[in-house]
This record gives sequence, C-alpha cells and structure tokens, in this order.
Amino acid sequence: MLTKSYSYIPQFLKPHVKDAVEFPDLDALSSMLGIKVREAEKLVIKNNEKLAGYKVRDVFCTKETRELKKEILKMLAAYATTKNGRELVLTRTPTLDREELQKRFDDVHESERLKELLGDERIAQVQEILSEAEIENMSLGKSPLIATRRRKLEATMKELYGDFVCVDIVDSVDKAQALLQKEDIILLVSEGEDEGAFDDPGIITITDDDLSDICVIYPEFVVNSFMAKKKALEAVIRLVTDFEELRDSALFNGISVTDLEAVVACIGRIETGESTLEANFDEVMYRWEEALNKEVDRIMRSGGGADDFKAYLDEVVVSMADELMLTGEDKDILLESAYENLERGPPFEFSRGKTEVLRQRYNRKMRERRYYRSRDSAKQLEVQSEAVSTAIKQLFYFDFMLAVSRFSLDFGLTIPEIAEDGFGVIKGRNPFLVDEELKGGEQVVPVSYSVGKTNLGIFGATPHPVATLTGANSGGKTCLVIMLASSLILTELGLPVPAERAEMPLQPLYVYRRKMIKKTGSFEYSMRALGRIFMREGAKVVLIDELEALTEPGAMGRIMASVLNNLPKDTLAVMITHLIHELLPHISMRKVRVDGIESEGLDAAGNIIVDRQPMFNHIGSSTPELVITKLLGRVRKEELKKVYEEILKVLEKEREEWG
Repeated sequence: MLTKSYSYIPQFLKPHVKDAVEFPDLDALSSMLGIKVREAEKLVIKNNEKLAGYKVRDVFCTKETRELKKEILKMLAAYATTKNGRELVLTRTPTLDREELQKRFDDVHESERLKELLGDERIAQVQEILSEAEIENMSLGKSPLIATRRRKLEATMKELYGDFVCVDIVDSVDKAQALLQKEDIILLVSEGEDEGAFDDPGIITITDDDLSDICVIYPEFVVNSFMAKKKALEAVIRLVTDFEELRDSALFNGISVTDLEAVVACIGRIETGESTLEANFDEVMYRWEEALNKEVDRIMRSGGGADDFKAYLDEVVVSMADELMLTGEDKDILLESAYENLERGPPFEFSRGKTEVLRQRYNRKMRERRYYRSRDSAKQLEVQSEAVSTAIKQLFYFDFMLAVSRFSLDFGLTIPEIAEDGFGVIKGRNPFLVDEELKGGEQVVPVSYSVGKTNLGIFGATPHPVATLTGANSGGKTCLVIMLASSLILTELGLPVPAERAEMPLQPLYVYRRKMIKKTGSFEYSMRALGRIFMREGAKVVLIDELEALTEPGAMGRIMASVLNNLPKDTLAVMITHLIHELLPHISMRKVRVDGIESEGLDAAGNIIVDRQPMFNHIGSSTPELVITKLLGRVRKEELKKVYEEILKVLEKEREEWG
C-alpha cells in the first residue's frame, strides 16, 4: 500500500492510514503522517496505481498527456458533492486491463440506472444528504505515557506506536512520583511483583498482552477517529434507509445499517458523557469556603460558638466529599485541610498545602475515569471498524459515480467500445469546448473521425494507421486532436467519452501539445520527447499538434516525415501540420493518410467560414488567401492594396504548382 518513502509507519497507525488512502482523506493522511497534502495526494495515486496494475506515466506517457488528464478530471471533480468525492476523482488512475475497465464501465451504467430510477427530485434529496457527509478533522489526542522497568521494551513500543506514544523507565516509586508531577496518568507495565508499591491515583497497571491493543494504549485516538466519521456514517444510514433503490444497488452492497447505527449510538453516548462536566476542584473549594465564611458571620452575630461552626464544618466536608466523589485517604486529607487552620480564626480557609495534594489526586482520578470510559468506548467501536470503513468507501465512491452520471449527461458522454487496431468517434465533441458552451459560449460542432481499422463506418476514412491533419487556421484541428486525446484518456480511466459512439484502444498514449512545446522551447527538447515513442516496444497511440515552428520548414518537413515513416509497428497516430507540401515527397502514402479541414470563403461580415468536419484523403486548404482577401477589402491606402494583391498572386501561383 505504501511507497518506500513512507514504509516506516507504526503498526497501530497502518489500518487508519489504509482507510485514509482508500476513502481517500488527504487531510487525515497529512495529519497522521506529518506530510503536505500534495504528498498525501501522491501517496493515494501510488496506491491506486498498485491496485490498477499500471502506473500513470506508463499509460499517459508524456507530461502533456498527464496535464490533459488533470484538466479533464478537474472538470469532473466539480460535479462531486463531497470533498472526499472530489479527491476520489482527482486521484483516479488509468488501467489497460479489459476486465478492470469493464468493472468501471459497469459501475457507470449502474449509476446511470440509479439516477434514472430516482428521478431529478429524489436525486436532489440524495445530494442534500451527501452535502452533509464529511470526515471532520481528527484530534490525535494527548500521547499516552508508558512506564516500564525494561529498557528493551522501548524498541517494541517504537515499532508499535512510533513517536505517538512516550516510553519512560521507572525503576522506583520516587521516579513514578516524579512522572506524575508531569502527567495526569501513567500506563505502568506490570512486572508481577511489588505492584502494590505503585498504587497512587493516575498509575494504571497494564500487562504485556495489552501492549499491542490500541484500545488499551491509545483509546483516545480510536474514539476520535470514529467521532470524526460520524457525519459520513449518518449520511450512509439515511441514504440506505430512505432510498430502497440505493439499498438494493451493487454500489451499496454489504452495508450493515445495524452495525453503523450501533457506532453512531456509541458516539452519541460519548458526546453526552463529555457534555456532563465533572466537578471543577478549585471551584468547589472556593464555593464552600465562601459558604463557610458566611456561616461564621451568622454564628458570630447570633452569639454562637466554635462547636456550632465545627458541626457545620463537618457537614460541609461530607457534602464536599460526596460532590467530589472522594473516599478513603482523600476524604481524610480533606478533613485535615479543613481543621488545620481552624485555630487561626476567621476568615476560614482550607489548608492550601493539603488541598494542593488533594487537587492533584482528584485530577488524576478524574483522568483515570475518563481513560476507562474511553477504553470501554474504543473497544465497542473497534469491533465495527471494518463495517465503518466499507460503508464510508462506498459512500464517497457513490458520490464519485453520481458525479460521473451528471457530468455524462451535461457533456453528452457515452461508454466506448474497446478496439484493437484503430480508434475513432461518431459526432465527437471537445469536452473543453462543451464546458464553454455550458457556460454560455458558442455551440460546439461535432465531428466524426477515425484512424486505423474500426467498425464506425465513417465514409472516406480509409484504415491507414497514421493520419496527418491539414487545413485552415482556426479550423478546429487542435480541438479535434484534443477531443481524441480526451476520449482516449477517459476510456483508460474507465469513464464515458464525449461522442455519440466511440471505439478506443487500450494502448499507451503519447500526446504532444503545441502550448506545451512552446512553453518548453527548444528543438532538442522536443526531439528527445519524441524519442520516447521509439524507446518502448508494443502498440501505442501518438497525437502530435504542430512541431513546425521548431526549425526551418524544409528541414522540419523531412524530420516529421521520418518520424511518421518509422513509427513502431502497431502505432496509431495523428499529426497536425501546416507543412504538408514539405512532407508529401518524403512520406509513405501506404502508411500515412492525409486529411484536411476546408475553409469555404468569407461571410458577409468578412469572417472566415470553415467546415469543421475533416475531409479524408484530401489536403485541406490553408487560409492565407482568405486572410489577405479579408484585409484587402478593408484597406484604403493604394500602396498597401498593391502589396496585398501581389501576395495573392504569389499564393495563387504556388497553389497551381502544388496542383
């Protein structure tokens, strides 16, 4: 479960870390392991990679691909209701295993079925319940102190509890007394002899068998861990109880409402017990001192004597002992503190030396009582730890799947078919453009496109494994490639894709985005990045968006042609280029298909009209002539008109030569 960096985790903490990784709960991981939230996220991702059997970088093989994955998941995460649901989205990892992907797709179908069964009104009720589900920040509580005579026990405790538990060597009663001045309670490991020597309040004897029992050693941690999950558990109970459709769904399979209700009831009793405040020793002392001094005044005014006051004092001591639950030696100390200053006369005051001893003993006894209550509660709760873990994992996974269902509806997604030798979409849409459309932007024009062998039946799309995409500026070439990349990424994440129908292969994906290439800058860097395609054997998908700006066009054309001609066997690829005429003399037309997006002229406002649907086996016309024509129609200066007219003649002659 854990990476090498975090392999040293105390034994007691491992089940809690496992839960926090699987929910996931990044804040809890950060707190328990003392790491940043970003590191906690990496830990969750590594665990997901192990479960999926694939590392992210082995499936999404370039930085650009992984950045695109993050951008897509960020859009999806906005649909989750809970914080943990969003973290579950953002830490999703891919797989190339067909069986695992089918399970993921089945869960998508199930969430869509539930959404349809419940209807919009009841889905809104479900989301309202989910909005109250959270794992609250957990207090780790005060570290317990283990006292022992054996130095070898320190190593054992370190392995079990790390730095969460303190261990001290106690070889005498005096050392125990000194520790009690610093701590309210000490857990003393019994040696089977002289146990009676350590019988002060606050010293709790435990055995070797108790050392591995977290409920004995660190009950406060156990109780706090369950209390932090209370709202999430209440949400599960409400969902499963109020919605029969959820109770019968595979997404909530195996949840025991009875066990969860027992946990919530136990937490309620703990909270009630905490709200019942124990008597504050100092407040009790001062209150009764005040009452005694009022009685002194009354007795003196009425002519009474010392015996009258002593009688009242004896009654007060009995009442104080009852209120503070004092017995035996402690009751005797209270009585002594009451009579020690009696001969001094009014105002009356308990002996401060005696009451300080009594206060320390009282506070230790109260801490003992809290410890035993906490230990009993921890044992009751720990029995249900597996039921709680299962329920919470399913709760946040349900939130994740409900987010997928809602995202799918808004973005028009569909479950893809898995292909072997090609990929493509029918009426595919770039999800980032759809996101803009949903926010009031322009309507997205769907396109159909395929590479390699598919059963999509797109007219004209011959089964070449490699395609170059040419044509008009701002015609949608980059958007099409991003749409294809998004569909491949979503497929390998086990999620639906933005198309009416899609066929996608399970192959490592290499995306090279123009904006990333511009950011990194150098020709050398880009060539090294492209080299990764050739360093790995086996089938893969390669999507390249315009590399031509990296060096002069003639050389770049030959370089790109060499890349396309020598792509490893079974590679499927699409490359956007404006240098098709520099490529054509050098590429293998048996392997590479040339597609184009056509500009159709200018509209009445002078804007360029583009047909977004690519034409297959066709060189798309670029738009410099249209741009110059547009500028020519607006210019007034004769000198500039002549320049534009000359440019148009040159472009027309060049196109005739390409003819």
